[in-house]
Amino acid sequence: MTQVAGTPKVLIGARQGHITEVEMIKGLRQSGVDIHAAFESTSPHLKTLKAAGVPVRTLDLRSNVDLRNARRIRRWIKDEDFEIVHGLSNRPVANFILASYGLNNKVIAYRGTAGHVSRWDPTCYLKWLNPRIDKIVCLSEAVKIDLAQNGVEERKLTTIYKGHDLQWYADFDPQSAKAMVAQKFSIPPKAILIGMAANMRPVKGADLLLRALIDLPDNVHGLFIGEVRDPTIRKLSADPRLAQRVHFTGFRPDAPRLLGALDINVAPSRAREGLGKSVIEAMVQGIPTVVANVGGLPELVGPHGQENIFSVDNVNSLREKITQLIDNEPKRIAAGQAARRRIEHHFSLQTTVDETLQLYRDLLRIDS
Repeated sequence: MTQVAGTPKVLIGARQGHITEVEMIKGLRQSGVDIHAAFESTSPHLKTLKAAGVPVRTLDLRSNVDLRNARRIRRWIKDEDFEIVHGLSNRPVANFILASYGLNNKVIAYRGTAGHVSRWDPTCYLKWLNPRIDKIVCLSEAVKIDLAQNGVEERKLTTIYKGHDLQWYADFDPQSAKAMVAQKFSIPPKAILIGMAANMRPVKGADLLLRALIDLPDNVHGLFIGEVRDPTIRKLSADPRLAQRVHFTGFRPDAPRLLGALDINVAPSRAREGLGKSVIEAMVQGIPTVVANVGGLPELVGPHGQENIFSVDNVNSLREKITQLIDNEPKRIAAGQAARRRIEHHFSLQTTVDETLQLYRDLLRIDS
């Protein structure tokens, strides 16, 4: 790392962590930030961070109020002169706050979901409504609006999208995914494959997609990637009009690759979508996506994707948007290409690194 004068010293904490967070940390380190990572001891990313020159330590938090570990964090802040602590998930956020009382360091939290924050919920004062927080990084404008409406001061809120690098998906091959899925589930060669990836609870809206499929042509098949946690889904899929046309994969560690098999991806969520990781994973592969008008999904697909947004919880609206893409292959291809460009230009890893670095400098009043 090339240390740059005037850059901050930061302790950033997660639990297991995700590639988007790990690559952001690596990028911040490469930009000159003296950033140290605290992850759970079982995180698969510890070796990657070490190899990139990021100082790491293990932090196995048992709860949002882990007094023993909060004391450890407090010693780290004081003894190592951390100017900023940055929590990426609930337990690190709450314990970073607890450890920081009476100290001069800044506290940054991350919030990736809309909903479940209320002035009337005492547990929210351990995290999002706690006065010790200096800034909350919101995954989307929808998350930011939700927090502001539920008692968080607007001056504390900023939106920084989680950045992706198209190179992460360079070895993904949609044609291979299509061939594998077609063989495993006996999908006819000329079928149109529509699907979604999620842990299918009622809020994810898989039942809406099933209801839309009932009245779509027989050559339209549905692929549902993930665990089924809503009993309604199994009942609907037993309908004779669907029985041979819907396919359930169960949990798949290769879910992002399987999304490449789709002709159309759907995010029919009813609520609380920050952005939608599976939507990004499909868009990166050039898969057009139909999304509900909820949470951060509309801002994810952007201006060129507005015609593929349907009214939340409205099966007729969903069916209409899908039909427009089924009936027009050139439009479908163009929508997929636009989706990929949207991620490349508006959700890049480098933008996330740059905006996070600027946030650190602004908090500490460091000139760029």
